[in-house]
Amino acid sequence: MSNVIRAAALRGYDKVMSDLGFEATTLLVQSGLGADALVDEDALLPIIAVCRLLEMSSDIAGCPDLGLRIARHQDFGVLGVLGLALQNASTPKQASSIVARFMFIQGSALRFRVETPSPIDPEAIAIVLDLDVPVGVPHRQATELLLGMGFQLGRLRSAHRTHIKSVSLPHSVGPNLAKHRSFFGVPVHENQPMAAMHIWASDWNRPVPDGNPRLHRLVEDYLTKTFPTPTTNLTEKVEMVLRPLIGTPQANREDVARMLVLHPRTLHRRLREENTSFQQIKDDIRRDMAARYLTNTDVTLDQLTTLLGFPEQSALSRACRKWFSMPPGAMRRNRSPAAGNTIS
Repeated sequence: MSNVIRAAALRGYDKVMSDLGFEATTLLVQSGLGADALVDEDALLPIIAVCRLLEMSSDIAGCPDLGLRIARHQDFGVLGVLGLALQNASTPKQASSIVARFMFIQGSALRFRVETPSPIDPEAIAIVLDLDVPVGVPHRQATELLLGMGFQLGRLRSAHRTHIKSVSLPHSVGPNLAKHRSFFGVPVHENQPMAAMHIWASDWNRPVPDGNPRLHRLVEDYLTKTFPTPTTNLTEKVEMVLRPLIGTPQANREDVARMLVLHPRTLHRRLREENTSFQQIKDDIRRDMAARYLTNTDVTLDQLTTLLGFPEQSALSRACRKWFSMPPGAMRRNRSPAAGNTIS
């Protein structure tokens, strides 16, 4: 089943396209979504079709910052009741925690994680936003929309605005950098391993004055009762814990077992019962990340070697030959012309 995203994420798309001189309905039909796709904001849209719509619209309109323009039309209402909880969170940490728990309500394609400290700034904590799309599907505009939406919501809360130190993008925006800086109003780091907002670590637990703790607790209780977290098997839990650790010394069975409150032998036995192993999960994550970075970003091979936790580039090359029957350089050369402009 294809991953999906709520139609609310495209709020403002028709207005932006109209301002650019294009008919949104025609493009919706051409993308395969249908003319009425955005009528019901709770409708779940295939993420592949949404990515196709945004990339096609960006190309046709000659608008490389389309995702950010749409994000300007977002507010807490886009997230429904989750937005109400987020709007009344008392600290950036509490806001991130509620999003991490209930992001799935907005669609199965969305990924959210926190990295402490930020891999590119030791003074910051990274809030990483990502989309789970098949390898080779261009999704730069969709990911910039997601990042822009997160930033826009932070900007709407004046108390959170100053917590954001910088943002990062895993590609070069070239001559469009000024537009991105204008939108974010903070330094924009190009060609980085992730699309993320980087929050001052010193502000992570600092209370903000405009939150309503009582309302936040009421909404969180409602969310917990109404939207129980989807159950996952151990393989999926290991993948969730391990994926952000890839490339770090903690990406080993013992550390992951400790995070899951399991003995390493118990972890090994239960994974074997699910017909897999820790090493197989790790290899699968590495293969998926390698494919996405090589076909969708401009991250260098040296950077990718470090990101995947290989000791040297030759090890990455051997792994790519095993996985894809070609070295990483050849994979990158064979990608589609549009792929170099996308985000993983």
